[in-house]
Amino acid sequence: MILQGYQVTLTPVGEDDLDLLRQWRNDPDIARQMLSQEPISEEQQQAWFKKISRDPAQQHFVIRFRDEPIGSANIKACGPGKTLKTATTIEPGLYIGDPRYRQNILAFAPTLVLNDYCFEQLGVQQLRAVVKATNTAALNYNQKLGYRTLNSGDLVEITLNFEDYQQHTRAMKALLSRSATRTNP
Repeated sequence: MILQGYQVTLTPVGEDDLDLLRQWRNDPDIARQMLSQEPISEEQQQAWFKKISRDPAQQHFVIRFRDEPIGSANIKACGPGKTLKTATTIEPGLYIGDPRYRQNILAFAPTLVLNDYCFEQLGVQQLRAVVKATNTAALNYNQKLGYRTLNSGDLVEITLNFEDYQQHTRAMKALLSRSATRTNP
């Protein structure tokens, strides 16, 4: 399944994407924000791909802007035995691998596409994320999307419902949609 909107396209991860994804994931700037910071080997990346390729509880995407890969996004069902089709809560995740787009409004586009998909097509009730307390950029980013803090400590648990998401992203969605019309006559 391909997801599109707000100037970006999310395509399912394929074998041809694995080297680039591993390179991005092993980048120190990205790895330091992950719960697991160990470098990933080629063998580990292949094993991961084999596992996720047949798991109905998760989907992984390459984020593309103007047909160029710029990052990675994923969603995972929360709860034992849940699939993406049966889950009421989903945990999204993403990172922008291309540094040119990390501090840019475009960085919000893949999240908007993914969240729209989760709420509007999968019909989930809430999104949930766990972020390192030291990752203030991610916490601020998620706050702008409407996430609320549930628990905090070394790890901060945050949740988002559809109503808060709609309210907090209306202007952002309009801006990204207007930009798309200007660049795609």
